Amino acid sequence: MTVAHATSLLASAHWRMLLHKLRFGLRENRLLSVTVGSFLVLYGLAAYFLVLRGLEFVAKLPLIGPLLTERMVFLLFFFFFVMLVISNATITGMGLFRRKDMEWQVALPLPPRSLVLWKTLEGMLLASWGLLVLSAPILLALARIYEADARFMLAVVPALMSLVMIAANVSTWILIALVRWAKRWMWKPVAVVAVLLLVRTLPVWNSSYETMNSGDLTASLNQILRHTEICMHPLLPSSWVAETIQAAGRGMAERTVFFNLVLLAYALMSIVITTRIAGAHFYPAWNRIMSAAPGPDHAKENPRFRTQPGRFAEGLRRMLALDRASFALMVKEVRTFVREPVQWGQTAIIFGLLLMYSMNLRKLGYDLQSPFWITVVSHLNLLVCCLALSTLTTRFIYPQFSLEGQRLWILGLSPLPLHRVLALKLRLSASVLALLMVALVVVSGVSLALPWKRILFFSASILMLSYGLTSLALSLGALVPNFRESNPARIVSGFGGTVCLIASFVYIVCGMALLVIPSWHNLKQEATTLVGYDSRIELMALGGLAVLTVVFGGLPYFFAKKRTKNLEYLRHL
Repeated sequence: MTVAHATSLLASAHWRMLLHKLRFGLRENRLLSVTVGSFLVLYGLAAYFLVLRGLEFVAKLPLIGPLLTERMVFLLFFFFFVMLVISNATITGMGLFRRKDMEWQVALPLPPRSLVLWKTLEGMLLASWGLLVLSAPILLALARIYEADARFMLAVVPALMSLVMIAANVSTWILIALVRWAKRWMWKPVAVVAVLLLVRTLPVWNSSYETMNSGDLTASLNQILRHTEICMHPLLPSSWVAETIQAAGRGMAERTVFFNLVLLAYALMSIVITTRIAGAHFYPAWNRIMSAAPGPDHAKENPRFRTQPGRFAEGLRRMLALDRASFALMVKEVRTFVREPVQWGQTAIIFGLLLMYSMNLRKLGYDLQSPFWITVVSHLNLLVCCLALSTLTTRFIYPQFSLEGQRLWILGLSPLPLHRVLALKLRLSASVLALLMVALVVVSGVSLALPWKRILFFSASILMLSYGLTSLALSLGALVPNFRESNPARIVSGFGGTVCLIASFVYIVCGMALLVIPSWHNLKQEATTLVGYDSRIELMALGGLAVLTVVFGGLPYFFAKKRTKNLEYLRHL
């Protein structure tokens, strides 16, 4: 059996499974399907008009408008490429080395190249649909800016699909190399480099706006463009996509065809390289993963394994006022998170980027001595933190109950009832996320030199939003569980995960609309300082946010807790 034939068999089998799920979902969840479809249409329209207005504003800037527009396109697709590599590596890694069905698929008379190639394509499909949804209104807005016709999309879409294919294959190469040759000691230099990059941002605390900006527009523009030159490197596939967009927008047909053919050639070559790497290194990588899995004698051979909690654990349990069963469940959740590099790796990347961004807010180039720009930047910073938090809760908190899988009956037989398990998961996840987000808000507030009254206002806001978003994701995950799926990316990609993302977005938008009222009222009074905020309006805004938190977080938790109390909940297993 050839690699192409085996891959086509796997693809046809999974295609039939997908069609069956879609038919079942459309038949049984029509209201949900209409809701999701309506939201996607509204998002596309809103994103199109917002991006169009922004691009029109940048393009009309005298002298530098076309240059900035071109550089923004290069930056956009560079970050799209990096995001695709990370997300594809995560999903493909779960499919290749963590799913139970791979144990019997490896034993089938199928060539390993076909298994790796199919898992790469499957990860590409799961990871790229979000990019296509995000990029569609952006491409339409770019076509409007360039005043291009329908041929613009016909020229750009193949280039974007080739970029997705290249990113998926590159992620598979990195994944197999890490599994095959990575050692524990290699994480130490990586951590040192990450700490050095973080320390590199510390001088901003002792820097002022005047020392960072000389007032020379040309020098400031050259400095910004110099820092983004890496995104225009001619060997990057994202640069070829940006060049395709520029050529198609300007009517340069020959250049458009050239870059499309270059992307297609490298996409096909990446598939060939993936099959070669899979044939030579997949089985050794798989054998290493299976050999590292703990066996039944792992507890006897590992001297660090404890059947009883130590003094530190016992003291921590008493400090948290938890009984032994509840503390054991929380320890299990923490160990599960630590043993999942996919989870803590992505979380560390997101919070690291947010921390570096928060510490460098005064380098944005705005007049941060003006109350207007300080207000705008502070609220946009809160919005960015909330959107990042909603991404984490939807990606990691929502599938927590579903990932218990067929072992959920063990928790059902434990001294803790399922509704108590739900409460402990919420308590642990929301508390940790709230502490991290409050720390980010405080750092950004100090970086912007906000008064402590405003810092406390934003801290209280992000605290409620953290508990609300976590409760929403965890509750929806318990109300719409999927115990037959072990891949969290598949769980999140379902109808329940989409509803969770939509509800989180609506909750954030409504909450931000309430929180901006005190600032709008202060600016309306033409205040020259940030101290003259009306405390009553701020308390009313926080009260409205508390009501929203109860609606979006408390009500779903109430229904989820009520449902998990019923033993019929286990019939989903």
